[in-house]
Amino acid sequence: MKFHFLGTNQYSIGVEIELQILDASTYDLIPQSEELLSVCKEIGLKRVKMEIHQSMLEIDSEISSNVKECREFLENRFIQLNELMESFDLLLGITGTHPFQKWSDGLISKGARYQVLHEKFQWLVRRMNVYGLHVHVGMPSGDRALAVSRAMIRYLPHFLALSANSPFWQGVDTGMQSCRVNIMESFPSGGIPPVFKNWQEFEYFYHTLHSSGTISSLKDLYWFIRPNLSFGTIEFRICDAMSTLTETMALVALIHCLCVKTSREIDEGVFHECSLEDHWIAPHNQWIAARDGLEGEIVVLDRKNEKIGDAVLELVDELMPIAKELNCNEELSYLRKIVCEGNGAQRQRSHYAETLSLQHVVAKANEEFKADLCKKYSPFVGQLGESVREECGAHV
Repeated sequence: MKFHFLGTNQYSIGVEIELQILDASTYDLIPQSEELLSVCKEIGLKRVKMEIHQSMLEIDSEISSNVKECREFLENRFIQLNELMESFDLLLGITGTHPFQKWSDGLISKGARYQVLHEKFQWLVRRMNVYGLHVHVGMPSGDRALAVSRAMIRYLPHFLALSANSPFWQGVDTGMQSCRVNIMESFPSGGIPPVFKNWQEFEYFYHTLHSSGTISSLKDLYWFIRPNLSFGTIEFRICDAMSTLTETMALVALIHCLCVKTSREIDEGVFHECSLEDHWIAPHNQWIAARDGLEGEIVVLDRKNEKIGDAVLELVDELMPIAKELNCNEELSYLRKIVCEGNGAQRQRSHYAETLSLQHVVAKANEEFKADLCKKYSPFVGQLGESVREECGAHV
């Protein structure tokens, strides 16, 4: 069997976001995905999908040529899904973990793949009630996808620190800004991927694991970056789900610009590969980002250690010419605001300090999500129901 990477010469993008289904009165998770998905099918609300737990949903965008187009796809879907949820007296939650849910209370979805995973991984799957942001960027070939992936290893701490949005777990402050990433790493194939020199080496790796029964498909590789054959993309999986679409698209803009810049450098023969030493220090730098977020200091070989927030600001300046070309300079610029005002984990801790209530933390994240939609996209609201118009208030 030969791998066939469906590459494209266009650096298209796509986004997947995992969502929490919340009880509107208690702010706890509630297992109602089956009912919601049934209604979505009836009303023609597409690209809303089942996830591993019955208290989860996933939405994704269509294949997009740029960040603004991707946001438009997602915003329309979010507005419709939010209205549907409210008609069920439910809310959408978008944080990397639910702050006070008990994973032991969760129900695994009935899909065949999820049942197989549950049988195989047991406690790991029951505990995997976490919520991520996945970003796809189109690549021209499998070899190019692997080359760009190797280069992106050095930026994993930046992506994680910006998106970190899971400081609480089962009612406890974990001391981490992203505890979700540690849960994902607990799987045998989780974490930072091995280094592959070329597509042939990766293909041999896959066939070795597949023929031995270690994995059944590439979906069983929970790496933080992995090639997606059927989409012809690099798939970034390290990021926590972020509470607003504006900050989500800012991070998507960063990933898109870095991938385009790196691929062009390869074409022009000026690309400098990550060293073996870069890969050796990658787990440490990722840990620092998970614990300390944008304030964390990462190791940079042959240079003075640098604070992740400062490194992000440097990247924004460096990538701005490409961002203007890709029509995402406004989105990329928003990263400066995140560095200045803090990521989702910092906001969660600030909200908790106000009332010492984790229900308040969940409520505030939902308010941020809805205010961001209404502020940016009020023209769509008049076509929807009263519940959404009331939430938008003066913005309509």
